[in-house]
Amino acid sequence: MKKIVVTGAKGGTGASIVDVLRGRGYDVLSTDLVPSVEENFKQFDLRDAAGMSDVFAGADGVIHFGSPPGDTQFSTTEAFHQIAVAGFNVFQAARNTGIKRIAWASSIEPYGDLTLHPSLPVTEDGPLAPPGIYGSSKLVLERLATDFCQWHDMSIAGFRLTRIFYNNDFGRNKLKQFVDDEGLGGDCLWSYIDARDVATACLAWLESDHPGAEVFNLAAANVHQEANTEDLMQKYGYAEFAVPPLTAPDQTLFSTDKVRSLLHWRAEYDWRDML
Repeated sequence: MKKIVVTGAKGGTGASIVDVLRGRGYDVLSTDLVPSVEENFKQFDLRDAAGMSDVFAGADGVIHFGSPPGDTQFSTTEAFHQIAVAGFNVFQAARNTGIKRIAWASSIEPYGDLTLHPSLPVTEDGPLAPPGIYGSSKLVLERLATDFCQWHDMSIAGFRLTRIFYNNDFGRNKLKQFVDDEGLGGDCLWSYIDARDVATACLAWLESDHPGAEVFNLAAANVHQEANTEDLMQKYGYAEFAVPPLTAPDQTLFSTDKVRSLLHWRAEYDWRDML
């Protein structure tokens, strides 16, 4: 695999993905709705189904991060088009151009309110209760990926991403806010991931020969606090949960056993080093 198209390349995670791929010698075509003067960049609206095959022509793989991080700034209809329709266009254009392997950004959102989850840790097989059109649209794409893999012998991995922090001043300032106010991270079980680790997980999928469609939780191995996980649970809304066996006091309860087992991936960046 030599040439990879990255959608959403001007976003915080997309920019890190492009940097990591180019640092490893890949030929990367960056695409985004936001204009750029950088080389090997194509300004493109993913809702333009007719033109997407031209953008993907000649590529060996796709990393799709070209969707908004939430739905609050859109109407329900617009959010569905920005997420689900755009994602379908990506899958279809890959099929049209013979691209077999895709990694794409799903979300932690399909799990819904984790304080209402029946048990911890949160695994990919757990119950799903998306609270709005954003999480629901991600689930539509997860199902569509399964169908495309069955219909067209493709291999598509969706990553259910926890809170992402970026390797820039904005990202470090955001992380510091969450570290300084330990209650802020409870909605995601204090789980986190560096955008550079997102990039290596996507690349691990593209470089693998694992067939079919998969979804993977993606997070660092620990929580972004000095406090231990059990104490955080007791203080911030999870006191009724039984604490599962932990291999470390600060272990995340957003399980990443599956991605570590199937793709032999490990997060490299710890929140302390990021700061």
